[in-house]
Amino acid sequence: MRILFIPFFNLASLILCLAFASANAAELYGTWRITQVQAAPWGKPGKSTIDLRGRSLKLQADRLQGPGVLNCAHAVTEPTSYPADDLFQGNLPAPAAQAARAMGITRFPVTGVRLRCDSGVFEFHQVDADTFLLGLDNRVLTLSRAPGALAAATAPEGRVQRLLEAHFSGDMAFHPAGVKTKLRWLSARLKQRIAAYFYRPQRTDEVPVINGDPFTDSQEYPVRFAVGKAEISQYRAQVPVHFADGFRERVVVFLLVREKAIWQVDDLRYARGETLQQMLQ
Repeated sequence: MRILFIPFFNLASLILCLAFASANAAELYGTWRITQVQAAPWGKPGKSTIDLRGRSLKLQADRLQGPGVLNCAHAVTEPTSYPADDLFQGNLPAPAAQAARAMGITRFPVTGVRLRCDSGVFEFHQVDADTFLLGLDNRVLTLSRAPGALAAATAPEGRVQRLLEAHFSGDMAFHPAGVKTKLRWLSARLKQRIAAYFYRPQRTDEVPVINGDPFTDSQEYPVRFAVGKAEISQYRAQVPVHFADGFRERVVVFLLVREKAIWQVDDLRYARGETLQQMLQ
């Protein structure tokens, strides 16, 4: 009988590699929410009849469950680690590092997981603890497992999550038409204050009081968000939201109240201590 001898150094390396593979696969196991679907920077998106935003994706040890081609069996995973040039199967336009930064990716190499299953090969790139990016049909899907992404639609975190999904998929500028698409998530008081703000005459030779996007506290829009866990006290709740892009990160606290048994956003508190209600006065 032949005995296979593996030197201690090689055996240790093998164990580390297997542990690394398991850890990376484990990072992706569980349920994720597709919070954003954006056109990829490398080509025209293909035609799709499936609206992926807001859909769930679940990875088990041997199966991927999701919409369309993201539902397949016999899944096998392996860890990945890519420089900017090799992300998204090498499809980023040159210079790749600059294109990656525009997508909010700032640390290289980017670790992740390659998944092979019955319907194809999918590469998930991890950009932070709760966020993976997936390229699919010339689109980039943002997958999140932050508390808001997994919360019920009626919970404070779920309400903020859906408000921001609508915000990021539409017009993020602060004007009446843009705000109109988000009214269903706002309190009566906040809607009245916003309407009064827009009604007041604005001088064209002065910088407006709200100069940018108050929902993300930015002039240059962030590329992703993560809705944290709510702190609830009777009829009020505080929900922290982490925003990030390729240059900076910030936290805005969404303040909610109960109106007719529904959680509604009543105010936003920024890192500098100011609130949206104060700016609207």
